[in-house]
Amino acid sequence: MYKHIVNTIRSGRSPYLFTAIEGEKMGQIAVLDGDAVYGEKQIVHSVDSDLPTVQNDVLIERITTPPHLVLCGAGHVSVSTAKIAKMVGFRVTVIDERTDFANRDRFPEADEIVNLPFAEALNAIHDPNTFYVIVTRGHKDDNLCLKTILDKPYTYCGMIGSRSKIKVVFDDLCSKGYSEKQLKTVHSPIGLPIGANTPEEIAVCIVAEMIQVKNVANRGSEWDDALCNAIETICEPYAMVTLIDKKGSAPRSTGARMIVKQDGTIISSIGGGFGEYEASQYALEMLSNGPCVKRYTCKMNNRDAADKGMVCGGTIDILIQIVEA
Repeated sequence: MYKHIVNTIRSGRSPYLFTAIEGEKMGQIAVLDGDAVYGEKQIVHSVDSDLPTVQNDVLIERITTPPHLVLCGAGHVSVSTAKIAKMVGFRVTVIDERTDFANRDRFPEADEIVNLPFAEALNAIHDPNTFYVIVTRGHKDDNLCLKTILDKPYTYCGMIGSRSKIKVVFDDLCSKGYSEKQLKTVHSPIGLPIGANTPEEIAVCIVAEMIQVKNVANRGSEWDDALCNAIETICEPYAMVTLIDKKGSAPRSTGARMIVKQDGTIISSIGGGFGEYEASQYALEMLSNGPCVKRYTCKMNNRDAADKGMVCGGTIDILIQIVEA
């Protein structure tokens, strides 16, 4: 079932995952992918509320990949933006025909570097959970990139430039039939207004605005590449640890997951600190002796946590499932 979810999100869809967290079905899951239901159909509920949520002892989530940042242009602002965006969890693609600008030496943290014409590269991207940042070298390329992006689904589109430059581009697109409503979805001037001047400061304001949009628009549980790769490749039983609720200052949100392997290797994270340490110890014990599913509450402000230097101050509710790979 988890492998099916990985295949689904990598194909660009966002399925709903239902996990029973209480009662005799605790630990059982179901997946709603379009109109098709896989797994324990009896735990499937309506999904018309904000997600993730718990209904009738079932955790309901929409599973997505991490947000995808596409940088159109490989100048100084892009270099800093790629670094900061990768640091906060974005998958990063850099597009620029100029190999002396868009290369691995300048963008070591990028997941993908595409040395193709902008339109060709952009037309190959179809994921709606994409954040486009247009920072090319001139009006012509800005216009081309924006026109191509406006014809596809996206979560965020921002374009750098002076108000006069932006007006030129927008006026041209209006003359080509693009509506004022479409152009209002473009963040331009780009970034939060913090008075940024240097490329590094501009990158901070751009990524800050993307985070703001992401946290409003995307109510999904993000499965990162490390988690997905592990689900696809582990060939022995492992423990799936899920954060199903939190109170206080716990660092991760509902739906955060990590895998614990039989050798103690931890993949991904539910927030680190004492909560993650305790969950990993329970997971290893379950892998050796059972049971196959366990739910418990971890208070991260107790003496044990303090003794380990891992005090966070919050309380997290955890579900651990043993998965037969």
